[in-house]
Order: sequence, then structure tokens, then C-alpha cells
Amino acid sequence: MKTFLLLKFGTILNNLGLSSETLIPIILTLVIAPTAIYFLFLSINIIGLIFLKKEQKPSNRNPSVSVVVAIRNGEKSLNTLIDCLLNQNYSGEVEFVLVDDESSDQTISIIKDIEKRDQRFKYVSSLDGDKKLKYKKRALDAGIKKSSNSILLFTDVDCIVGSGWVSSMANSFNDGVDYVIGFSRAKFKFGLANLFQRIDFLILMFSAAATTNIKYPLASSGQNQAYKRRLFNKVGGYDKISKLLMGDDSIFLQLCLKQNINVKFCMNHKSFVYCRPEKTWKSLLLQRMRWAGDGNIMWKYNPIFYLIMASTVFVNLLIIILLFFNWGWILISVITVKFILEGLLAYIGSNKLDKTISIDSFVYWFVLNIPYVCLMCFMSFFVKFISWKKREQS
Repeated sequence: MKTFLLLKFGTILNNLGLSSETLIPIILTLVIAPTAIYFLFLSINIIGLIFLKKEQKPSNRNPSVSVVVAIRNGEKSLNTLIDCLLNQNYSGEVEFVLVDDESSDQTISIIKDIEKRDQRFKYVSSLDGDKKLKYKKRALDAGIKKSSNSILLFTDVDCIVGSGWVSSMANSFNDGVDYVIGFSRAKFKFGLANLFQRIDFLILMFSAAATTNIKYPLASSGQNQAYKRRLFNKVGGYDKISKLLMGDDSIFLQLCLKQNINVKFCMNHKSFVYCRPEKTWKSLLLQRMRWAGDGNIMWKYNPIFYLIMASTVFVNLLIIILLFFNWGWILISVITVKFILEGLLAYIGSNKLDKTISIDSFVYWFVLNIPYVCLMCFMSFFVKFISWKKREQS
């Protein structure tokens, strides 16, 4: 196999009229540059985590909060979410806006039932949202329009929030904070796919905390985020991302950052959210395909972030390619540096956010993450062909 690839490579060079001596400096530059970018990004993450401080004493201003949740066919999880919201310990004004996104199960009746029993709950239909918007963003737009409070707080129907969630997220809006990124993670329940999901999501959250700490936030999650209503109105809501499948978190954050806003990562453990644990590789990969689909167009909103993502894919692809050539010292060097830097990111992040990652779990994630990143990059170009909660994309 190696011989075949080398012969093929030599044939290509001859057809281009280039010698291997001429091309080597070019190849080295193309290899070193993205690798250096990725390793520099990891190093910056590590520094950001080292200087990450524990949550300071939160503000007691208790601003008014509207919790907005878009729900499509959520009858299996909705009652659990409602119980979580009923148990919120918050002395400020709060309302819970539950938006039915054209569900075909008992979602509507469950929402209307709790609306009758507790005046803090509001039923909204996604059909009341801006018709130019698609999918989840239309539902969120409908909920925001029917909400009335100054802080907009978001989660998903299949997430579990603690009794201090609203309080800790709302009281993070001090010292001119406009946008709060919350921490979310998955429980380890179902097996190897879920284990990978849990470690991978923790690493992503550690990175989000680190980059926010150095005043260059890159990503957020719709499972746990909040921002001021006036910020939402100032950026024109979701108008600029109306046709995207996702985009209501990280890409929306990029739009908001153009307004020179103050972003905070909430370190208060009471704000931490549990997201849905994925049972199978299929469900996990389909979820991540949707996420990766937004990455393909990130260059429009944050070219530096896009370059970082591209370098991440390149380094993992480089490792796979090097397996087919007799450049063992390069392969070992890249894997060693990658393992050390990603290991430090996991270790320091675990200590800062009190989320343990065992060495065997990290090694398991590290090995699988190499082909996983490459696969997600490839599959992200086909995201328009998959359905979302039994609804085909138009």
C-alpha cells in the first residue's frame, strides 16, 4: 500500500513538472503551518484555563428572566424539564416560555396543562415566529416575542437543570455582562458511544471556558446560554442566519461579538446542565453532523475560528496519512505533542471545573477522536440531506 501511494505521488509530481526536491519545502510549509496553528491554539487554551478563576460571589440583583425552550415531540422529556423548572430557587421575576415546534405527540397538551396550573408558564406555537426563519430558530423567535423579561435564558427539553440554574445564570449578569455561556455535560450511562460523547463534550466546554477567559469567546451551546433581550434586538435577532439548520448558539454568538459585548463563562456549579446522553454511535454522529454543518460556514462569521477548526481537521488527517508512509519520527512527534497538549487541556479543565476524566477514558477518546474529526469534516458536507426530529430540510 505504501509503495503504491509513493509511486502514485511520484507520477503526479512528474505530470506537474516538479521534482521532489522542489516540492519538499512547499510540503513542509503546508504541513507545519496548520500543525503549528492547532498546537498554538491548544497552548492558549491551557493558559486560559490556568488563569481561570473560581466563581466569584454572584450578584444579588435578581434581574427578570424569561426561560425559552423550543420543543419538538418532547413528551418523553417534557415532564422532567417542567419539574426542574418548578423547583427553581429564584427570588426574582421569572417566566417559562415553552414553544411547541409543530409536535405530533402530546407536547401541546402537556404544556397547556402546566400553563393552567402555574401562571409562570406560557404556551407558544412556533408558527407565531418569523416566517423567514427555519427550524429551531423560528420556534425560539416565537418564544422570545411572547416573553417579557430582560434576560433570555435557554436550554433544551431533554436537558436536566438544577434548582439553582436560573439564579446562577441570571446573577452572572453583573459588571456590564451581556452574554453568559453556561456549562453543560452528558452523564455516562449507556456505553462506549456515550463515554466518547461525555469526554468530547467536556473537552469542548473546557475550551469554551478558556477562550472566554482570555476575552476571545469562540463557542456556546444552546443547552445552556443566556443573553440580554436588548442584545438580541440590537443584532436583529436571527435574521442574518435565518436559513441555517442550527446557528442559534455559536454562530449567533459570533454575530453578537461584532457589537463589542462583554461575555462571561459561568463557573457556578449550580448553573451546570446535563444534556441528553446519546445511546448509540448513530445518534451521536447525527447530532455532531448537525453541529459540524455550522463549522463549514464559520468563515463568514469568524475567519480565525474557522482557521482553527480547519487546522484541527488537518492535524488529525495528517496522523492518518503518516501511517501510510515511512516517516515514523514525524508521526510520533505529532502524536506525542498532541497527546501532551490535549492531555493538559483535559487535566487542567477537569481540576478547574471539578469534572474528573480518568486516564483510560482520555486515551480512549484521544485515539477515537483522530478518525472521528476527519469523519465529521467529511460528513458535514452532507448535513442538508439528513432530517432533524423527523422533519426534512427544505
